[in-house]
Amino acid sequence: MSGTDVRQLVAEFTDAMTTDDVETVVHLFNDDPTVEWVMMATGESFQGRDAIRQLAQRSKAARSHTDELGIKPTCVFTNAEGTQLCWEYVHDGIVTDNWPSSSAHRPAPGTKFELPIVLVCDVRDGKLQKLREYFDLNTLLEAGRRQRLYA
Repeated sequence: MSGTDVRQLVAEFTDAMTTDDVETVVHLFNDDPTVEWVMMATGESFQGRDAIRQLAQRSKAARSHTDELGIKPTCVFTNAEGTQLCWEYVHDGIVTDNWPSSSAHRPAPGTKFELPIVLVCDVRDGKLQKLREYFDLNTLLEAGRRQRLYA
């Protein structure tokens, strides 16, 4: 994959993610039934474009953004070969009634959250093949409560 192709993929992905353009995100994945989006915090795997579309639609419905909130990329890079994309961002939002979690610790509608997320993507033939999403689940389930490991 050329440097121009990688930059184009990064630009399209960034634009689609920051504007909640579900269809563009879906079409940035290869048209292959083995494409996959994995939520590392829960172990859930969404395989195929239809499952990825449903995930993105549910995610979009689960939160709202005001002008100052949204998806804000902080660090985006690819490897020299153009086979890996790392997209780090902070997602600021407000929980809606459509929150999809089955957890008993669901955040209450109206809860504001600030969630750092890292997406690590495998790229094949200029499109996304596999995306692994890393975030701290407790940041969502216990929004506003500071977690401590060593203190």
